[in-house]
Amino acid sequence: MPYVVSANRLADGAVVYFGFDGSWSGQLKEAKVFAGKDEAEAQLSAARNDAGRNLIVDACLVEVAETETGVRAITLRESIRAQGPTIDFLPRARAFAHEADFTPRVPAAREVKAAPRIPRQQDPRERELENLAQGQ
Repeated sequence: MPYVVSANRLADGAVVYFGFDGSWSGQLKEAKVFAGKDEAEAQLSAARNDAGRNLIVDACLVEVAETETGVRAITLRESIRAQGPTIDFLPRARAFAHEADFTPRVPAAREVKAAPRIPRQQDPRERELENLAQGQ
């Protein structure tokens, strides 16, 4: 099974692949493909030198398939890492249109009417307790 060596660039966290010329590329199609796991693991240990020089982090082997359209990752995780996010996280263009209305929608303030205070009726037992407390 063919493999490539993948890592994350320490400067910005981007996914990178070990290339033919010994540099790190952001494209899977530019990665050097190793025919066997032993050959790939030898390159992986060499890639750890770049990790020691703070160029990359988390170097690992990625199983790939070579097709007529190019190299593609086998696992879903690595496919997502190679192709990018699966959701659209950029703001929509219509949000920046000049005709967009950005005024906040605040409901009109309600008029607050004062409620009449109703005097509290005192319980006769409370009055008796107050008199006892005052010594009367």
